[in-house]
Amino acid sequence: MLDTSTLKLYSLTSRSMLIGLLGVTIQCLVTPYNDFLVGGTYLAGNHLPIAVVFSLTVLILVVNVLLKRIKLGMQLSAAELTIIWGMMLVASGIPSSGLMRYLIPLLVSPFYFATAENEWADLFHQHLPSWMVVSNSKAVSYFYEKLPDGEAIPWEAWLKPMLAWSGFALVFFFMIICWCVLLRKQWVEHERFSFPLVQLPMDMFQPPEGRDLINHFFKNHVMWIGFIIPVALHGLRGLHLYFPSIPNPPVFFPISRYFTEKPFSALAWWPSVQFFIYPSVIAVVYLLTLEISFSFWFFFLLTKMETVLIYAAGFKINAGMFQQNQQMGGFLVFIGFIIWLGRDHFKNTFSTLFERKTANDQNEPLPYAWAVIGLICGLLLLALMCMLAGMSFWVAIFILVLFLGLSTVMTWMVVNGGLLFVLYSFLPGDYLITLFGSARVNAPSWTIVVYERVLMFDMREFMMPSVMNNFKIADPIRVKQRSLLIVMGLAMVLAIGVSYYSSLNLIYKRGALNLQHWTYVNSATSPFTRLASILQHPTGIEIDRLTSLVIGGFAIFGMLLMRHHYLWWKIHPIGFLMTTSYATYCYWFSFFLGWICKYIMLKFGGFTYYRKLRPVFLGIILGECLIGGIWIIVGLVTGIGYRLLPG
Repeated sequence: MLDTSTLKLYSLTSRSMLIGLLGVTIQCLVTPYNDFLVGGTYLAGNHLPIAVVFSLTVLILVVNVLLKRIKLGMQLSAAELTIIWGMMLVASGIPSSGLMRYLIPLLVSPFYFATAENEWADLFHQHLPSWMVVSNSKAVSYFYEKLPDGEAIPWEAWLKPMLAWSGFALVFFFMIICWCVLLRKQWVEHERFSFPLVQLPMDMFQPPEGRDLINHFFKNHVMWIGFIIPVALHGLRGLHLYFPSIPNPPVFFPISRYFTEKPFSALAWWPSVQFFIYPSVIAVVYLLTLEISFSFWFFFLLTKMETVLIYAAGFKINAGMFQQNQQMGGFLVFIGFIIWLGRDHFKNTFSTLFERKTANDQNEPLPYAWAVIGLICGLLLLALMCMLAGMSFWVAIFILVLFLGLSTVMTWMVVNGGLLFVLYSFLPGDYLITLFGSARVNAPSWTIVVYERVLMFDMREFMMPSVMNNFKIADPIRVKQRSLLIVMGLAMVLAIGVSYYSSLNLIYKRGALNLQHWTYVNSATSPFTRLASILQHPTGIEIDRLTSLVIGGFAIFGMLLMRHHYLWWKIHPIGFLMTTSYATYCYWFSFFLGWICKYIMLKFGGFTYYRKLRPVFLGIILGECLIGGIWIIVGLVTGIGYRLLPG
């Protein structure tokens, strides 16, 4: 463990803050155009965003080299690079799946898509507060059909909702940061999480020796061997879009089409069994423990076999719903497991609120007492905002506390499990149906629960893992945690403002109907279709749902007991928690390939050869991010997007 008390800690500099703010601004301006119009690889899209890695690589290999040639010592230091990285990382998801992708369409869609047939106006329009949605007829129609020539964007119709949702989002982010502060020491110092996704930036940011222009990582020839692999692969595939005569190496193999006979035809339903090859995912898996990488693909295939057996036996149960509730039960048990492991640490941190014990929190991003107060006050303030919108207090507290637990598990998966892309197959509101029945919750509450989709649905760009990764990387680089926290806060505020402008500017000039259909139509209408069904057909507690939830909880509990008592047990419950998600569907085969690579290397070469090949796999990650960044830039110019990671 690094004892920062005996070392000089670096504060932020004005140039690092300005470069970081510039990077955040450009990122938020470009993201909507790239992600939803051009259709290129998402600038973020996961917890090691291509745009951030690409930008820092350019700063290190181009800007820093030029600055050092001009004058020794003028280059950006490792601490400054960390500040820039931290700012861009926490802001990366805000213009897309981390906030704006789901927020903006959901403010308009309940009015645009309301018809006499779906009865939305009668069912729930009266439960939508005017200050949190956009109901102006022109603002709504122009949103989807684009502005007529000469018309200006109706900013006045968006002013109240933008202010209300900005306040909610900032309080939400502050609450998450406070919780990260309370988790940091437990995960970094006590449990010593591996933080696989910070290994690449930590190697990149190390300063060169003496007058060298680049550090040891970039001078490693083995790293460049790995770098060439994704550059060649995606270079050819990208060029094929422009010049069809160029070979197009396959990375997708739709094998589910071969499952046509019963009962294996059940495998053809989404999420079906497909082979996707993602070099950066294979490389990240090489950095993980074998039990985590094995469990990820093993449980996906096991779930597919479960589906086949249910279908073959003719059981009259919904396999997807059964597996979803199993996952929900597993999450609840794993939340308890995380709290149980950190019980002594959490007891110490929360006791500082009552001055019962002096905590060693001088090097923490916030004093523990402040973090505890911020967490509690943030939670209550968010619940109050939900109440003002019409939600019952108990429903608001239930959803918020539950999501805090769910997000903690998902963050655990990223910072210790190394998963680039995490999703669950349900929403926090689904627990209301399973545990209480939909009839126990009133119509105004269900209407506001729809908006959980904004911040609690798509976790691929959720901010909490980025905050934890930033807290981790600050230690070895010796950056002051509190300085990093300040600039992260500035980045969030700036990102929200710029993202509103860039998103609405694109949508009104192009028309949402001409942008990505899934985001602006499918995803923007399905929550209200579901809401209408809940309001029209309220239900009580369903035994099937509750039973599968209990089965999932017992399954996770049993696996945790086996891991605790038997060293030979190598199956990790993390795989079970991700079985039915889109992330697993996309990544399971790449996890299998990464697991095979590491298993063979450790089996026949031992740990020594594993360490020697580590730069190859870091080079693969860097190469895919660099070629991905290049194709993003080309796509912005040509309007032809090339996607090398899941959308």
